[in-house]
Amino acid sequence: MELVRKSIPYYDVILDNVSVYEESADAIVPDAFPDIGRLVYAGGIASIKDQSPQNDRLLVSGAVAVTVLYQPEPEGHLQRLEIPLSFAYIEEAKGVTADSLCFVRCHVAGVNARAVNSRKVSVTAKLCFETAVYQPATLQYTEQVDGGELPLEILYDTQELTLLQQVCCDSFPVLDDIEWSGAEGLELLHTDCFLKQNECRSMNGRLFLRGEAALQLLLQDDAGMLQQVSKSIPFTQMLDIPDLKEGQSATVRLAVRNLDCVLSASGVLSAGIGVQAAVLWDETHTLQTIRDLYQTQYALNVQAGPVQVHECALCGDFTADGMENVPLGMKASQYLGAKAVCTELQGSPDSLRAKVAAEILYYDDQDSLYQLHRMLEIPLRTNGLPPAASLCDLDLQVSLTPAGEDSANLHVAVCGSMVSRPATSFSDVTDVQTGAARTPASGGVTLILRRTAEGEDLWELAKQYATTVAAIRAANHLAEGQTAAGDAMLLIPMES
Repeated sequence: MELVRKSIPYYDVILDNVSVYEESADAIVPDAFPDIGRLVYAGGIASIKDQSPQNDRLLVSGAVAVTVLYQPEPEGHLQRLEIPLSFAYIEEAKGVTADSLCFVRCHVAGVNARAVNSRKVSVTAKLCFETAVYQPATLQYTEQVDGGELPLEILYDTQELTLLQQVCCDSFPVLDDIEWSGAEGLELLHTDCFLKQNECRSMNGRLFLRGEAALQLLLQDDAGMLQQVSKSIPFTQMLDIPDLKEGQSATVRLAVRNLDCVLSASGVLSAGIGVQAAVLWDETHTLQTIRDLYQTQYALNVQAGPVQVHECALCGDFTADGMENVPLGMKASQYLGAKAVCTELQGSPDSLRAKVAAEILYYDDQDSLYQLHRMLEIPLRTNGLPPAASLCDLDLQVSLTPAGEDSANLHVAVCGSMVSRPATSFSDVTDVQTGAARTPASGGVTLILRRTAEGEDLWELAKQYATTVAAIRAANHLAEGQTAAGDAMLLIPMES
């Protein structure tokens, strides 16, 4: 017996995870700086220097450039400290090899600063890692058995399977110099960056990508007052993707690997953004597998084993929104802005809640600057999710509205991508050998009259009596597509 095997190359998603990791460092206030009176702000910009897949783990290393602002003792303008903080993050995942393709996004979910004394600061950065590892794999299964001179009766199953057909990773820079009228005298303290896709178009061997980098800038003026300003840098990029076809639907995942923004004294904002891109597309395959087989004259020794594969269907964009009231514990006279990072999604597809690390920057009624950190669980309004869907590349756009003198409503708009990854299993025939001859019935072809129960399977009847489904249908004038018997007397022809 010869097995006809089918092979489908694809990419298996062996890791797709969001996790939170903390790293700490201490810093001494330089001699030229005044003593610390009160810490008022801490923020950080993460840069990924390397992501290295190894045996059953992924190592991500980089640094966080931490900015700390403090009110000096006894008084004066805010002072700024720059504290470098290195990290080495390890994600364990069985099946990761040096050949794995990796995609990593790292957000600074918050930086907590603590004054150890008037000359020493301890900072802890909370980093939110979104990691995905794609491993080349091959799905192999038997779709046919050639019995040679022995005709076989084979019962097939047909199913559709959507697999991740290709993954391509690339990187590119986004560079721009923005002439900024009215920025003279402003000092840039901190920058957050959010990447947005506006157009993604497939060509033969290339992908056209158009989007924008949205920057949130925290600035200090000559009087020591802070303000937050938004700037946008449009970009277009052509990526070389050898196997991409014209008009093919593809999903692009984008991540900021490093960010460098400088505001000159003349009011020119120079921005350099390192971007990692992962281009993915799926394909739906029709699988013909063997559920059962037999031979009318000989017994068959059949070996079969279970095959399980996780499908991967790219389901498009996801949007949601929500709102949560945040008590401040004091009166606020001005809100400078807010940011939020989603660290986890909880609940069912019909009742999602986002676990969010939120930060609010505001002035109180005495014009003193405060930074509030909160972990929130925000109910989300969505249009529902596909079955077995998971969400990735979640970005939160945040706005604030006052809710009385001492609280604010935090509004979040969530955008991301949906991926459906149901587990599919089937039985795969791995070997077929001819066994002993069946005991023949006497007298040539014999007809057996048998009462069948409602819904009894014609295949099982044919297999039991060493005949064929086609012969039973012909003897009883049954329809071609009929697979089950009714409550009736059937003629079953048997080969001698």
